[in-house]
Amino acid sequence: MVMGRFTSKGSRRSFLRDRSGNVAMLWGLMGAVLVGLLGMSVDFTRAQSLRVKLQNAADGAVLVAERLSMRPLAERTDAARAFFNAEMGDHAAQAEFLVFALADGGHRVTARIAMDVSLASLVKNEDWHIRVASEAMADASPPIEVVLALDNTGSMSGDMTTLRDGAHTLVDFLLSLDGDTVSVGLVPFNAQVNIGSSNTQWVDTTDTNPHNGVMLEGRYLGRRNNSTGSAAGNCNGANYPTTFGGFPVRWIKGDPSHPGSTYDDNTRCFAFSPEEVNVWSLYANLPASAQWRGCVEERPEPYDIDDAAPSTGVPGTMFVPYFALDDGGDVSSAGNNWITSSTYDTTNPLQLSGSPTWNANTATHVVRSLSVYKYRAGVPVSVVGSVTGRGPNRGCPLQPIVPLTTNKGAITTAIDNMVAAGYTNQNPGLAWAWRVVSPGEPFTQGRPYDDPNDPVRKVIVLFTDGDNTVEGSNNSALLSQYNGHNYRGLWNTYQTAQVPTVSGASATWGAALDPAFRRSITTASSMVNYFNTRQGQMCDAIKATGIEIYTIGFRITAGGTADQLLEACATQDGTHYYHADNASELLEAFDNIGSGIGALRLTH
Repeated sequence: MVMGRFTSKGSRRSFLRDRSGNVAMLWGLMGAVLVGLLGMSVDFTRAQSLRVKLQNAADGAVLVAERLSMRPLAERTDAARAFFNAEMGDHAAQAEFLVFALADGGHRVTARIAMDVSLASLVKNEDWHIRVASEAMADASPPIEVVLALDNTGSMSGDMTTLRDGAHTLVDFLLSLDGDTVSVGLVPFNAQVNIGSSNTQWVDTTDTNPHNGVMLEGRYLGRRNNSTGSAAGNCNGANYPTTFGGFPVRWIKGDPSHPGSTYDDNTRCFAFSPEEVNVWSLYANLPASAQWRGCVEERPEPYDIDDAAPSTGVPGTMFVPYFALDDGGDVSSAGNNWITSSTYDTTNPLQLSGSPTWNANTATHVVRSLSVYKYRAGVPVSVVGSVTGRGPNRGCPLQPIVPLTTNKGAITTAIDNMVAAGYTNQNPGLAWAWRVVSPGEPFTQGRPYDDPNDPVRKVIVLFTDGDNTVEGSNNSALLSQYNGHNYRGLWNTYQTAQVPTVSGASATWGAALDPAFRRSITTASSMVNYFNTRQGQMCDAIKATGIEIYTIGFRITAGGTADQLLEACATQDGTHYYHADNASELLEAFDNIGSGIGALRLTH
């Protein structure tokens, strides 16, 4: 009994003194809280990472929506959502996403996503919801003038749809910025530029520029026996007409005072083409199918890389009409053969008949290619009007320049009409882009430079997919295909001194080739090097006026010549040159240029 009472009382006291169960229970409760708190920390870190990703995706999406502000809201939403989905990856399907156009301009994007929790569920077993919002607006102050110089060469044939899409997006965005304070121009180019066939006011139609028709001037055509067979003949009379087909014919009698030369025989008379040939007059002789399309040659130095207004008072500033010669062969699908051999004799470029005998002692390809008499009035021609067809306009882009305009339809239609054909020379495209955006002639839509009462931001976007090139030719008299810089054959030193002076009269192949206007170019590579050098100098001259230059190199070799030229040409702040290796990168480049030009910015 006593023992029982003792045990009972001791047990009660022991129970009251024992804390081990309480500690375990408290540790159990505290452990759950600690695990929950640790879980919340882990889930909070996950949530922060997801929120950053969500915010970045929303920021980019709202910029996309703002960039497409001229498009319907549904189209803007689709484009913004596509960007958002690409950024969010596997999380995109669970995200709520909305685009709003703000009443005062700009766009707002909201995004919401649920995140399941892990250990934090011990504290509260519910998903966390992460919400973000972003707003963007484009600024267009001061006024902006942008010219797109776009490579339309044959190598772009498989990528023209992408080029058009990128150009359309950029144009749509720019013209949506601020009413009529933003204007856009277009310069499609290959190795030359079409300035528009109605713009004859800047074209040298009167043979003012000494480069006009130079490839046909002073050409030695061959010889005829003197009519008397002795020194008594003076190379005149019916057998030595002074005109043929409306063009002068120069006859020079052989001179024994030049022993050892071709011309020391005074029993022969030597025929030469006119000393002056006006290319514009050749078009007047041709039928409607062969009329001038609108391309011009590039001006001689120094006017090839400056913005001097065309003026008859400064002959070198006038633009020579483009005229691709008949190559000298029969009409065919090869080469630029557009006058048939039936219209001229291969051994008689003047088509003279009877005695004395005509001796064509110069190469047939020279006679047939460089005889001006082929282009006489009424001559039959076979012309194919495509860019790579045949005729005097071969190589000339079909789509002419569009001067600065606020008319979206005009630019859109011109972009759609661009055709990929020909080969590349960036110089004409860049030069004419400058002439379009500058305030003076030949195009005058541009605002003045540095006017404090009318400040303007002027921008050129130059796009190309290749190096400057010179395409070869099987015709050894011409040495290359015709282009905005004429034939390579006219850049060779020998062209200025092939034939010696005879009887005091100039009988050179190219007497009009003043060295001040052309350099001595002996190979295709040296001609390309010259183009590259002049392009770099032109880029510097353009940037010196305050014009910004953006450049895009598409599918070109990284670190190659074109890549280096474009990077050096771009305004040097690290954001004006884009190297695009595929279609998506090209579209992204156009988007980024639009953001840079339009000062696209996040406002919230």
